[in-house]
Amino acid sequence: MNLQPSFQHAEAYINIHISSSGPDYHSRPPGPFVTISREAGTGVSAFANQLATALDRDLPGEKPWTVFDGNLVETMLRSRALSPRLAKFLPEDKVSDFQSSVGEFVGLHPSLWELTQRTNEMMRQLVRVGHVILVGRGGNFATGSVPNGVHLRLVAPAEFRARGKARETDLSSEAAASHNAGIDAARRKYVRSVFDADVERPHAYDLVINVERVPVEQAVGLVIDLVRQRQPVAAG
Repeated sequence: MNLQPSFQHAEAYINIHISSSGPDYHSRPPGPFVTISREAGTGVSAFANQLATALDRDLPGEKPWTVFDGNLVETMLRSRALSPRLAKFLPEDKVSDFQSSVGEFVGLHPSLWELTQRTNEMMRQLVRVGHVILVGRGGNFATGSVPNGVHLRLVAPAEFRARGKARETDLSSEAAASHNAGIDAARRKYVRSVFDADVERPHAYDLVINVERVPVEQAVGLVIDLVRQRQPVAAG
């Protein structure tokens, strides 16, 4: 079973594929790829890893399907020879003007807005290479101009998501619901500030799945069918 090791797997993908060059590399059509937006508490990590394993089995390519989730920003920073500790200043939310100005003043890093744009460009590079699953950070908006992708959003009723979060943690159901609501608000703010878009707008996705009503195996099958339809065709 492909357990998708987090940072090491992502860094290896970057080193091997994003650094590729030559006419064969540049002439390839982009994709296939998947982006996943999610409400907090929908179990996206397990879903993305199960999807990657199923795609490796059903739609294998010359490279394994790789999940970029919390490892995305750290991978971008390392590829730019910047400290991975800066990742804490680049959550899926708008960084305060104070944090940004202090960092620029003491010369610790480029502007945080510039780093956010570098992250968006890395997502576009990744999906052009293909066989990647991008989780969060407005991936569907960042890569909307790149063909052969499937854009997915996972949702569920607040009560269902709160019960799941409470099972994972020591939080009460009420505290878990509040925790999820705070994360969702931060993600809405991030997408609004970076892309001037509404992360909850259903028209921004190919498929919106209610994970309370659709079993994971069935949802994975639906996504694979869409990916199969979007397999890029190389120029003859």
